[in-house]
Amino acid sequence: MLALIVEDHPNDLHIAAKAAEACGFSQIEARSSAVMARAYLEKSLEEKRALPDAIVLDLDLGYDSGFELLRFWHSNPELAKIPLVVWTVLGDQYREICRMFKVSAYVYKGEDISVLRQVLSGLSGVPA
Repeated sequence: MLALIVEDHPNDLHIAAKAAEACGFSQIEARSSAVMARAYLEKSLEEKRALPDAIVLDLDLGYDSGFELLRFWHSNPELAKIPLVVWTVLGDQYREICRMFKVSAYVYKGEDISVLRQVLSGLSGVPA
């Protein structure tokens, strides 16, 4: 299983990758910006390569915005089939926006990492 993790902080990327690996995602693609993640997804679609089985997206990407990738994912029917988990430090005021975009889960980074593992486990079918 392949997970795309979009995260600009190296430590958080490492944490998310370890959580995904523990839940059965054997391949991890990491991108530090929404622009790079979108280019990866566009190229995968264009070349008919395997798409990720799940996307973990931070909304606050420093100079970039995860909301741009969220809009792109939501607007593309083939991509919108991929479960997308928002994992962010942004507060609950963004949870409703994510619900409107039909994300699979919204996980606050301040919560224990077991919450992210539990969500990813539910997507992979592999117990955390």
